[in-house]
Amino acid sequence: MRVPIPVVILLILTVVGGSWWFNTRNMDFLTPPSSTQLEKVRIKVESSLPQVDRVADAISEPPALPVPETPLPPILETKIPVEIGNLTEPIVLKSYADVAPRGSAYLAELAAVLEEQSELRRSLLVWERVLDLTHPDDTQTNAAITAIKRLRPPLPIWNSNPQDAIPVTLHASTNKKNIKALIPVLGEVARDLERVSSGIIKVKTIVLAGKSSAKARSPSPIALWMSGPDSKSSRTAVYSFTVQPPKTLRQEVLKSVFLLVCGQLGRQKIYTVPPPLLDQQDPLDALNSHITRLAWSEFATSVNVPIKKLSSAKISP
Repeated sequence: MRVPIPVVILLILTVVGGSWWFNTRNMDFLTPPSSTQLEKVRIKVESSLPQVDRVADAISEPPALPVPETPLPPILETKIPVEIGNLTEPIVLKSYADVAPRGSAYLAELAAVLEEQSELRRSLLVWERVLDLTHPDDTQTNAAITAIKRLRPPLPIWNSNPQDAIPVTLHASTNKKNIKALIPVLGEVARDLERVSSGIIKVKTIVLAGKSSAKARSPSPIALWMSGPDSKSSRTAVYSFTVQPPKTLRQEVLKSVFLLVCGQLGRQKIYTVPPPLLDQQDPLDALNSHITRLAWSEFATSVNVPIKKLSSAKISP
């Protein structure tokens, strides 16, 4: 007996539809699952999979490595071992000159150690050796200048006896119009030089009046040079400048003196030429801190050598 095709189709639809309705009549397809339900599903799925050694989330960054329990070794502070020598020996202007060949860094460390032990006079001498007997870099030069400015003021002057001062003459030449303003300025500068040299030099001044032109409208030049006490003494080079007195006259004279002293020390080729005058720096400050007391003594000694003996004279450091 054949079953008609329409009946077969109806029976198939009835069986499929009835099975679907019977199994899904209590299910909610519209409400999203809760986090608890999702977690249960995730656990069920993971438990059914084989365990593999891999990161659970391939997208996430791998966990940070544990910090080692042993700390890294600290960076050691390197110091140059120095020998402070016999502190009972009397000091002289040339003290620690024999240590200068060891270099600027060694002298700087020695000066710091001496200052820690309250040996301020010795520390100052060592810092001065950095400037006048070695070739320091910019950092060492600045450290030496800073230390000299700090240590010198509270200490007594080196030479307190005017009779032992080395005579030096400061010469100036200009026209008669500048004489009146120049003479008192040179007197002040002379006292400044005696002070910054710590009493090592004694300065006198000589002003020469040149011819002046009545038609000249611009300021006349002023020529400066330094020498020993008399006409037979050696002298420095001549430095000229033009300035409208009394404006900045004293500053220009001090600047010129600084250049004259540095130039003379450079000619001797025994000591290191003092650090240059910086822009906008007070020349009196540079005369006090850039030129050491030993350099002042060397300068004054060099201009006191008679001219006829200058070529054969040998000055020991």
